[in-house]
Amino acid sequence: MKEAEEKETVIQFDEAGSTAFVYTASWDIARSLKKVGYAPVKKTDGAWWFEVPVDALSIQGEKQTMNFG
Repeated sequence: MKEAEEKETVIQFDEAGSTAFVYTASWDIARSLKKVGYAPVKKTDGAWWFEVPVDALSIQGEKQTMNFG
């Protein structure tokens, strides 16, 4: 099992697109995405990939807060 500091989440999108691609090795992030209705488009042992509308993301600065949905 991965240590907490090794459980990365990567969000990739461009300003012209409408879809963000979220890769996460964090069960907490994956669970949050599933809870608001996003199903993983790919899953491996300990990692999930999601497609999320860019408009559904809320990323705030120093608080390191992200809201889905």
